[in-house]
Amino acid sequence: MNMSKNVLTPYIKALLNDPPTLTPSDLSKALKLIFNSEASDIQSSAFLTALRLKGLDHKAEYIAIAVQTVLEFSDLILPNSVDSNGFLDIVGTGGDSQNTFNVSTSAAIIASGILDSNGEHLKVCKHGGKASTSTSGSGDLMANLGVELFKVNSKTAPSIVKDSNLCFLFAPAFHHGMGKVAHIRAQLGIPTIFNILGPLLNPIPIKARVLGVYAENLGQVYAEAALSIDESKNPDKIACTLVVWGECGLDEISPIGKTKYWKVDSISKEITTGTLQPSDFGLPEHSLDLVRSGTAKENAEVLKKLLNGEYGVEPNSHPLVDYILMNASALAVTAGAAKDWKHGVQLARESITSGNATKALQSFINAINSLE
Repeated sequence: MNMSKNVLTPYIKALLNDPPTLTPSDLSKALKLIFNSEASDIQSSAFLTALRLKGLDHKAEYIAIAVQTVLEFSDLILPNSVDSNGFLDIVGTGGDSQNTFNVSTSAAIIASGILDSNGEHLKVCKHGGKASTSTSGSGDLMANLGVELFKVNSKTAPSIVKDSNLCFLFAPAFHHGMGKVAHIRAQLGIPTIFNILGPLLNPIPIKARVLGVYAENLGQVYAEAALSIDESKNPDKIACTLVVWGECGLDEISPIGKTKYWKVDSISKEITTGTLQPSDFGLPEHSLDLVRSGTAKENAEVLKKLLNGEYGVEPNSHPLVDYILMNASALAVTAGAAKDWKHGVQLARESITSGNATKALQSFINAINSLE
């Protein structure tokens, strides 16, 4: 399409009004212009920055309509092509500027090795992309673990999830509109609405998930947006959702201090709030300095050792182990596989010591490699 240098000007001006007059419908129209390559990079950058500064990207109705708009430009995995009960996900918005280890990706792998009360493995479909504001995004880590990211798409995913308890859905392989802004996000180096949307864009049906947010004021509205999006898809299939924010500024359950949570009940559709801390999981606290991220290659090597049990699994064996166990436990509890946080940690430990977590990762890689 032809690019017009001023196509976003009316929307940018609406954002600059005090108070801003940009409506949710306007946001959808502006995003469509960006996704259709009708807006210049400069205009797109100005729009995304103004949207962040005005705080509209932290309002549930704007988040919900933006998610719906992105999905219009996405290749989705049809519910009738996979298990209609849905899958599990654990993912954060990123943008917390803490540059910690890839804990949600690691937790997803470990959770996929957990057995539920029926002796069935949890089915985890982790959704993520490459780093935009950190040294190692989930896609970067998975690539360094040997995953061919673009081989998993809407056509191949159904067969992969039948053969593997674990699947990684690389966002650029599904969300083509998002691909139009990847370079802009990387150059801006600040959280944009796309950080916020990412965790809500999983292209496969979801039944339970842990969603991390980078700011406390996002927690309630994020839970509301998640509920609204689910209701618009199917009012009878609401995902059990745990939104978390670490008070030290993390988009995950924090290894130190308290973590605030907002839980969406899939039956009552009510949102309840509370706090968590490492002691609730039977684990000690650890400074963020002890769980920093290295490069994606370094993180992959560390994770392989961790999954092989080289760092141990008991409390205080290694800060990263405790950090990851907490987050894997949260997914197990949210999915109904664990009765409480400590039980979730026990199940996560068993996933490591039994070798199930390593097997799940290898099974996923094998499923990709066996594609014709």
